[in-house]
Amino acid sequence: MYEKILVAIDGSACSDQALDEAIGIAQACHAELEILHVIESGYELDEVHEGLIQTGHKLLAQAQAKAEAGHVACHVVLSNEKRTPGDVASQVCRVLASCHAQMLVVGTHGRRGVRRLLMGSVAEGLVRQSSVPVLLVRVPEET
Repeated sequence: MYEKILVAIDGSACSDQALDEAIGIAQACHAELEILHVIESGYELDEVHEGLIQTGHKLLAQAQAKAEAGHVACHVVLSNEKRTPGDVASQVCRVLASCHAQMLVVGTHGRRGVRRLLMGSVAEGLVRQSSVPVLLVRVPEET
């Protein structure tokens, strides 16, 4: 069914849940995971940008260890393109095209209304732009 699955992570609870789902699907399909973390552009300070890169590498190392503990082959990618701030969905789709994954798994906060409008929605952008099936893994908001 699926030979390669791309999962995008950002260190949030919903992306952790998405990683768990992607590992489960990869186990069932004997698929390989491509684990992606995108560094958001637009930070003027080099120290801030370097900190984001270091954090991204740590997140990817933890995700890789989790996948390997589940006996799932994986490859990690840190996307650090200088693009328009807030253009994470386009960066994910570029990696999706280059790695030839047949499925994309991402977490979503499930925000609605004004909160979604104000914060934007990477998940919505991915659903609109992706050329492959997208599994949105929702973690309910805490009240």
